[in-house]
Amino acid sequence: MPLDPIFGQFHWAALVASPTTIAVKIALPLFYFTLHGWFATAMAVLALFRPYEPWYFPGTKLQLPLTPGIFPKRQAKLATAVATTITDTLLTTADIRGQVESLLTEQNIYATVSLFVDSVLLEFRDTAKLHRLASDLAELSPTLLHHFIESTIDGLQSGKETRVTTITEKLFDQVIINVKINPEQSNEIASRIIEAFLTPAKLRSLVITILSPQNINAIDESIQIHAGGPYKILARIIGVKRVCYEWRNFLEKEPDESEKVIGELIKRFGIQNQMAMAIQNFDMKSLPLQSIAKLKQNLVQFVETFLLEHKQDLLDAVTKIQGETLASVRAAVQRFNPESIPQPWIDRTKADLSSFAYAYLKRELGVLLEKAIPALGMYALITRKIELFSPAQLEKLVRRVCDRELHWLEFFGGFIGFVMGISQVVINALFP
Repeated sequence: MPLDPIFGQFHWAALVASPTTIAVKIALPLFYFTLHGWFATAMAVLALFRPYEPWYFPGTKLQLPLTPGIFPKRQAKLATAVATTITDTLLTTADIRGQVESLLTEQNIYATVSLFVDSVLLEFRDTAKLHRLASDLAELSPTLLHHFIESTIDGLQSGKETRVTTITEKLFDQVIINVKINPEQSNEIASRIIEAFLTPAKLRSLVITILSPQNINAIDESIQIHAGGPYKILARIIGVKRVCYEWRNFLEKEPDESEKVIGELIKRFGIQNQMAMAIQNFDMKSLPLQSIAKLKQNLVQFVETFLLEHKQDLLDAVTKIQGETLASVRAAVQRFNPESIPQPWIDRTKADLSSFAYAYLKRELGVLLEKAIPALGMYALITRKIELFSPAQLEKLVRRVCDRELHWLEFFGGFIGFVMGISQVVINALFP
């Protein structure tokens, strides 16, 4: 009998009459719907990524629908959505801060500082790098020194600079007040004082100035008023006033002889030795506290005044010694040998640096992260990175993440088509 069309209706008599026809009419709808479901799903998945560029109707500028693919066409919005999701949900400031705080331990800080110090010392063992560093630091040192002096004095002048006062006070407390002068130094100081201030000529001139008529009269009056009876009588017998005038006349009229006498007296009295002994035994700590505080204040004031009054002189001196500065810094860096540093000193330095870094970060971590995270621009960075992906790279990225799921999605579309084919066969059988 004649066969009905493949997707047409059929009746039960045809089923009984022709088994081959029955198999064909059952199998073909199942194959067709399964192929249709798989192909439609595969095309939908492909449309997510392809084509990479827009297509147009031949001979026109009309863009074909669904070109380019969904991801290439919406790449900017995808980048914005991904960046928003990451920065607002997956990688928030609180998450970053919590992770950093969990890693911020004394052991981790010490390990980082130790690695940094070891790396720096290792770099110093490279002679070529050490010489380059020496040259760079030497060329930079005059500029740094000039800027440091200028900024320090300007700050001191405006009242904003306190480092000079602090350094001077610490220098006084830790160095000057603890200075001890040995015998050789005290003898040298005493000798220089005598040579500069207590020469016979200067002492002669000083005594002449002191023994002026007014001072001689004042001496005589003081003796008459304050001296006791026997001493007053002795002064009258000796004639203090007359002796002073005689001594003054001798100093004025016989300069050479008087200077020899004064020089002989200095030697006989041992002025230099007594002065050296006094300098050697002098202990600044024995002074009253008020005197020490006043001395420290005067020293600070002297240093500040000197810097303010000699600013230009200091800057000119830095310019004049530029060559010496370059040579000194270069030689100092080149002579540096990391192996000469004692290991206990290196270990102590690592511990001090790590302790300082840990305390600082523990105290300032919140403020630093609040400033640093927005400054990193994570949102803009993620957006820009995704926007710079080519369509092929974007497809490769998505498929790397969910390629297996996309293939299963195609198979699921084929399964749905298969179920629809069975439904069609049943419907055609029940309603011929």
